[in-house]
Amino acid sequence: MVGTATLSRYLMVTGLLPIPCRPRFGAAFALVVFSAYSPRVAAQEPATASSPEDSVRAVETARGQALVHADTVALSRMLADEFVEISRLGTRRTRADNIRDIASGALRLTSVRYDSLTVRIYGDVAVLQGIADNTGTFRGFPFSGKIRYTRIFVRRDGRWQGIAMQQTSMQ
Repeated sequence: MVGTATLSRYLMVTGLLPIPCRPRFGAAFALVVFSAYSPRVAAQEPATASSPEDSVRAVETARGQALVHADTVALSRMLADEFVEISRLGTRRTRADNIRDIASGALRLTSVRYDSLTVRIYGDVAVLQGIADNTGTFRGFPFSGKIRYTRIFVRRDGRWQGIAMQQTSMQ
């Protein structure tokens, strides 16, 4: 088993741990990311036409489509109950916040484009990093622009669900 201090150092060196989180939340973030990491990591999904990395990318792509179509049923399946994100503005948003704002129309996305998606698998945990170029409105105010982000997934009952996300504006 890898200790949280070692994982925290690894995440900081590789850039997986956002700089603002490093001093106060480093070990906690590492613990969340790698809580499923254990010697059983070698036991991945059964051999299929796609890799676990491809499965995570497919969930992310489907998430983008669900956002554009305001499909809260699909989004609810893709996000774990404990999901939390740090927005590009630094605010903390829960799964309930996201679903409520999309269902009410307060958050409307008209375009979601992904670039540079990379995925690393750690047993039943996946770390996805990439760039998203989003356009839409939030509470009537238009927004657009690129973010660099990290999303953490866990595999439960054979499917990947998002549990955490950190966004950083690229403007």
